[in-house]
Amino acid sequence: LSFLVLSSTLSLVAFARSFSSENPIVLPTTCHDDDNLVLPEVYDQDGNPLRIGERYIIKNPLLGGGAVYLDNIGNLQCPNAVLQHMSIPQFLGKGTPVMFVRKSESDYGDVVRVMTGVYIKFFVKTSKLCVDETVWKVNHEQLVVTGGNVGNENDIFKIKKTDLVIRGMKNVYKLLHCPSHLQCKNIGRNFKNGYPRPVTVHDDRTL
Repeated sequence: LSFLVLSSTLSLVAFARSFSSENPIVLPTTCHDDDNLVLPEVYDQDGNPLRIGERYIIKNPLLGGGAVYLDNIGNLQCPNAVLQHMSIPQFLGKGTPVMFVRKSESDYGDVVRVMTGVYIKFFVKTSKLCVDETVWKVNHEQLVVTGGNVGNENDIFKIKKTDLVIRGMKNVYKLLHCPSHLQCKNIGRNFKNGYPRPVTVHDDRTL
């Protein structure tokens, strides 16, 4: 696994490659694509560019933050709760690997670049009934959950670079939700029903 470190209350994050060992990455984003620009690559914590279809762990690099994971907290047929571990002993966890995907081939190739649209899906073994329920989206409560669709322009996320310097982290980013024709919003963190939940926020608060 490779780690991607993102910063937010989720806004800040780091990414790590997801294999038998984990490597983190950290994310920032902007809200404007320009087809005439070669946008910078997003890097994981090993210094490698993020690639479409590879597995990563998303982690909040700030004190008290932890890795993002999938769980079922509502006795639903398919788990759909996107939660975040906290970096205190009784709540430590490795997180659930994610993959970044696109609707179709693009000029960006298989590399994830800052402020370009991607879909995020959990890489997890699940039943056939739930296999299509792993893509991230934002629900009516502004919570990040699963049940999105690759190809739905309202389920697009982008990664923005930050200048934040955090000890032990090489690349720190912000994760944004960027639905079609609307302004991007930072992904932050809030507590709901006793769980830290990624949620859209209107300011620069981070995970």
